[in-house]
Amino acid sequence: MIKTYTHQVTEDADNTLNNILDIIVEGTWDWNGNTGQVDRSPGWFRMLGYEIGILNKDVFTWENIIHPDDYERVMATFELVTTGKISEYCIEYRCKKSDNNYLWIADRAKVIEHNQDGTVARMIGAHQDINEQKIAQTELFKQNQLLKAGNVTLENIIRIKAEELEKANKELKEKMIEVERISNTDPLTGIANRKKFEADLKKEISRADRYSHSLALVIFDIDFFKRINDTLGHKAGDNVLRKITQLVLNHIRDIDFFARWGGEEFVLILPCRALQHAIMVSEKLRMLISQYEVEPDLFITCSFGVTEYGQGDTIESLFHRVDKALYRAKDLGRNKVEIEIKDEQAGNTNA
Repeated sequence: MIKTYTHQVTEDADNTLNNILDIIVEGTWDWNGNTGQVDRSPGWFRMLGYEIGILNKDVFTWENIIHPDDYERVMATFELVTTGKISEYCIEYRCKKSDNNYLWIADRAKVIEHNQDGTVARMIGAHQDINEQKIAQTELFKQNQLLKAGNVTLENIIRIKAEELEKANKELKEKMIEVERISNTDPLTGIANRKKFEADLKKEISRADRYSHSLALVIFDIDFFKRINDTLGHKAGDNVLRKITQLVLNHIRDIDFFARWGGEEFVLILPCRALQHAIMVSEKLRMLISQYEVEPDLFITCSFGVTEYGQGDTIESLFHRVDKALYRAKDLGRNKVEIEIKDEQAGNTNA
């Protein structure tokens, strides 16, 4: 490596580096594999239209802005580098900007430090804006296809391109919004449905393995919900579901994933939460719900089951444990938080 600068004082070196990072157009990033922290340059935020420093310094920020169609390809390449199967990381993909449009970027990085066990301790990289280049390549391909057909003139190409692009963009946005709403959202509560939850749980399991993060799963059920429907009617029951949903949303983190599992059952994914922390979260929600007056003189309670992801777990094994914990909470009188851990030793948190 050629040394461009030499400084006698660390403060001078930091000053030079920070000024360089502030003026370069491309966005640089610096990932600490041990802590999970990611530092990003001002240029990275400006390139994507975000206020400088507004996003969290973690890998979730990066993963959550990758285009869904590019996500699996990017993660596969990233894992090849972090596991030492390939030496260079260089990939092109789309990132979501602050206005929800996508920008094509080239992502190049280098592992500069390893832990004693061979895992990555530090990795630095840069995102380069290649959006205009990608658009030009796509448009050139389309024009060549039209010219080969031999039935359009250059004037028609320009006119057709403008009309088709405007129409396609409008239709695509409308279809994406509609498909997302119908396919992944529970129509009553407005949160994710079972299908979306299962897809995100699979994604979070992969992320927990990739970064050695903790991961907890919570399921809870409204106690005696049938009585509400039978005595007050299904409309009142629906209102209870909506209000409990909003209460929970107001007391969980942005990275926590909340979904309706079915009927009066709900599920929570808690990334980067170990078992004891997940118990605290569940106990807090249990207490908030029990003290919440849903309607005048109408109070409800919920029973919770909690488990933690362990190496080798599947979605099926996780749900086997969390269901077992929930059933125990019901059997023990409801309005409780129960756990089920991987070695089958369960414990009661309400002792």
